Amino acid sequence: MKVGIIGAGRMGQLHARTLVELADAPSLVIHDADHDKAACLARSLNAHASGAATTRTSCDAVLADTDALVVATPATQRRSVLEQAARAGLPVFCEKPLTADVEEARDITAALSGARIHVGFQRRCDPAYRTLREEITSGRLGRILMVRCTAFDHQPPAGAYEQTAGDIFTDCLIHDIDVVHWLTGQPTVAVQADGARLLGGAGFDVATAQLTLADDARAVLCASRLNPHGYDHRVEVLGTKGSLAVGLDEQTPLLRVAAPGGVVGPAPQSPYRDFTDRFAAAYEHELRAFLRVVTQGEPSPCSAQEALLAQEVAAAASRSARTGTRVAPSGGCRHADRGAGGAAPREGRRRTVCSDSMTTPR
Repeated sequence: MKVGIIGAGRMGQLHARTLVELADAPSLVIHDADHDKAACLARSLNAHASGAATTRTSCDAVLADTDALVVATPATQRRSVLEQAARAGLPVFCEKPLTADVEEARDITAALSGARIHVGFQRRCDPAYRTLREEITSGRLGRILMVRCTAFDHQPPAGAYEQTAGDIFTDCLIHDIDVVHWLTGQPTVAVQADGARLLGGAGFDVATAQLTLADDARAVLCASRLNPHGYDHRVEVLGTKGSLAVGLDEQTPLLRVAAPGGVVGPAPQSPYRDFTDRFAAAYEHELRAFLRVVTQGEPSPCSAQEALLAQEVAAAASRSARTGTRVAPSGGCRHADRGAGGAAPREGRRRTVCSDSMTTPR
């Protein structure tokens, strides 16, 4: 099998190296607008496994010579590649989000109707997250009341990263939004978000978002571009029969104060450095799953429609943080006199919820 890699940047390199490490590794055909970058990646892969990769000087040449495609270009450059792949009938693995613009993402999702596409929300393939979901779907936690997600990156992204990747909601918290939908089976009907610029970046570098789900459960998401101790990503779920957490392991970069003595515990010996460290197994599992989509016709772990739902909520959160309003991810502007469960808001006043008709900031 031949798999095309479009984009030889950080994520393209990660996916290429993960693929060549598989026991049944496909041959790779790589293209990047920077031909030298594509050639450098191919040389690196071939040093590991002779003949593992070749390069092409155009996207068209890759599409004509492969059985499946991995799209890892910057989000601002994905639309045309996805449209070409859809016309060619190629199965596609695409990094999240589908595009940088939520309106474009809606158009692309419609264009990809019926296509075999797997969008890279890798936490769906993480063993710990999958166990958590099994506990929820089995009913052992009861009715889900609250989900709380922590997303603290070790170091802020460099340079003008947000111009192509999106803001902290579209780039970072979109993963947690998707996790909430996937774990609970409930869509978001409204979001209230906030953010601040505390580290000198162009966009928000700390942010929070509260999601109201269709069954009136709540999710609270917290993100920071900086955590000096390491990469700290956690999720906690509270149900009527119990609670469960993912991310509180010996590599979590979190110092603990023990009760009742108030003693600060030792720092982890080898804290997670970044997302590639924490989710290494998930990246392998998601690409194995994609190859099964290609060769065995298995369902995609994350469809374009599911990815679009997460992106719409991320766009709504971004708008909420900019405007200070409570925002509905889609639909017309409405007044939220009652929650999804019919209960009047505790503050006893009318709250305006406006649909997000704006694109995410670039």
